[in-house]
Amino acid sequence: MDVIAIGDNMSDCYLTIGQVFPGGSAVNVAVAVARSGGGSGYVGVVGDDAGGRLLVDSLSTERVDTRRISVVSGPTAWCQITHAGGEWLIGPRQRGVAVFRPDDDDLAFAGTASIIHSTYCSGLEDALPELARRGRVSFDFSHHVDDGYADDLLPFVHVAEFSAAGLDDRDCAELARWAAARGPAYVLVTRGSKGAMLFDGTATVSVSAVPCSVVDTLGAGDSFIGRALHGLIQGEPAQVLLEAGARAAARTCSTWGAYGHGVHVSTFSDWGVGSLRL
Repeated sequence: MDVIAIGDNMSDCYLTIGQVFPGGSAVNVAVAVARSGGGSGYVGVVGDDAGGRLLVDSLSTERVDTRRISVVSGPTAWCQITHAGGEWLIGPRQRGVAVFRPDDDDLAFAGTASIIHSTYCSGLEDALPELARRGRVSFDFSHHVDDGYADDLLPFVHVAEFSAAGLDDRDCAELARWAAARGPAYVLVTRGSKGAMLFDGTATVSVSAVPCSVVDTLGAGDSFIGRALHGLIQGEPAQVLLEAGARAAARTCSTWGAYGHGVHVSTFSDWGVGSLRL
């Protein structure tokens, strides 16, 4: 297995179009790896409801290994999302059953991968040392660039990802060097429409964003990360994997949902989503 993603999942409820899409940062990366031609799996917990069924079915369709998804009684995590000009805003949300502690079987499965990927929104910070003992860890710190969140976690990380669209070139390069000095062999900084950069401890390589007709930017960064991880595992040159990541992100921006598979909200009549206002 190339990448096993462990952590968050989410049913993304798009109020603008009345559809629900499977997603979650860890889930999206697993799909992106599979779409890149790599082997991927996902470890997480979903509820015994429409959201859980949608997530598992969509991952199976995308050829992501689902054997370590636990289905339990309770609601699958969900959030409301609105859009303006392709950009998205998160509204009310419920974490449901998504927050969990990996058991020994989960950890053993994760350890079979070339890279174990997790995220800041997965609630697995305490498990990071154990994951690092099992294999090389990729961790998406997202917007946590200067608030101290990453300080104690970076020593356990092999590939660190940050989202820093608001920083200029100099500050992004400084962020990458700062993070690499604390442990990671690679630091990827995604910058939205400004592209991305990768620092390997010696050199920084940058790439511009690929122009596209933007429909929905949700999940674009995850698509970039998944394709970049695939490239690192395959030994691709930095410029090649970054350009491929930019193309993957552009494809995601061109369609609704982090990776598609949307269904009408009426499918969720058994899900208890009365708080949705479509």
